[in-house]
Parts: sequence; structure tokens; C-alpha cells
Amino acid sequence: LDYLVELGCNGLALGPIFASESHGYDTVDHYRIDPRLGTDEDFGRLVERCRERGVRLLLDGVFNHVGRGFGPFQDVLAHGRGSRYASWFHLDFDAPGEDGDGFGYAAFEGHRHLVAPNHDDPAVRTYVSAVMAHWLDRGADAWRLDAAYAVPEGFWHEVTGRVRAGHPDVWLMGEYIHGDYAAAVRDGGPDSVTQYELWKAIWSS
Repeated sequence: LDYLVELGCNGLALGPIFASESHGYDTVDHYRIDPRLGTDEDFGRLVERCRERGVRLLLDGVFNHVGRGFGPFQDVLAHGRGSRYASWFHLDFDAPGEDGDGFGYAAFEGHRHLVAPNHDDPAVRTYVSAVMAHWLDRGADAWRLDAAYAVPEGFWHEVTGRVRAGHPDVWLMGEYIHGDYAAAVRDGGPDSVTQYELWKAIWSS
């Protein structure tokens, strides 16, 4: 962190830090620090050290997809149609599925191990809002919203509104590869987007 400040930076952006199955973007528990990275106490110390140096902390929020080990999806695997989390996902119980699941489900860009939640479900919106607020309460300052381009803007509009109600100073950045960037900010509610097309144009030129 001292080196970060020496460089003239006042922000630290982390990749996914929550419990996951492998690479971090297949989250299984948004409320638990991945034990491969550290502990809950370690996170608290990081927040403290950042604040001592005036460094803002940005977390990577992977809410467009989850790992197959995600608790609610595991409940669906165990109870099928009878799961209280069945509405959390796009499920097809008339499809045979794979790996003995007994049903089909929507996945992120064809990656079977990245299960896509149903972002229209009120419970999913409440869950994501609560996760974001929890870690802001713990001392984080900002969120990067992974694969925000693949999530309905209505979802982000509601979630960002809820989060800002309790944390008006939060900074939210959405990952957008392509599309109408200004509309994403206006209609979805993030403060900024990644604008990959602009980056690619600058890099190529």
C-alpha cells in the first residue's frame, strides 16, 4: 500500500475475493472470503491499512453468474422443482441436463460451470443488494460490477438505487464490452463503465 501511494494512486482494485470453486468468477459464497486468499480478519486489517493511507478499496462483484457450488443452486440440485430457490435461476425441467442434473439451466455464455441467476426474480435483487451493502458496511468504498453488460439494466437500476440509499458515497463501475455506454450509466445507475471499445481504439491507434 505504501508503494501504491508512492505511485500517486489513491485506489486499490481487487479481483474476486469471495469463496469460489476455482478462478474467483465462479462464486459459491458472497459472504465469505476465499480461504486461499485470507480470512475475514485479514479483510478487516486491509480496510484499516487502506484508510490510514487514504486509499479507497474497490471490490469485484460477480453477480451475473455463480459457481455450481453456490448454496441456492445446490439446493435446486437436491430438491428440483420443490426447491425454494427454483425461481432464482432459469431452469428447464423438461430438459435432461448434463452430469445427472435432471434439468437444464441457463449458463453464462455457454460456460456450464457458470450458472446464470434469474435477475428478474425479486429475491435475487434483494440478495445482491444485501451482499453489496454488507461489504460496504465492512469498509469497502466501491464495486466493479462484472459482466454488467449481460444483466438487464432494470436489475442494476433497482440494485444500485437500494445500495445508494444506505451508502450515498459509493462508487459503482460496470463492465461493458460494447453497446450504448451512456445509456448504461443513465438507465442502469453505475457511475462509470469500462468502455472497452474506446480502449481498443486507443490501443490500436
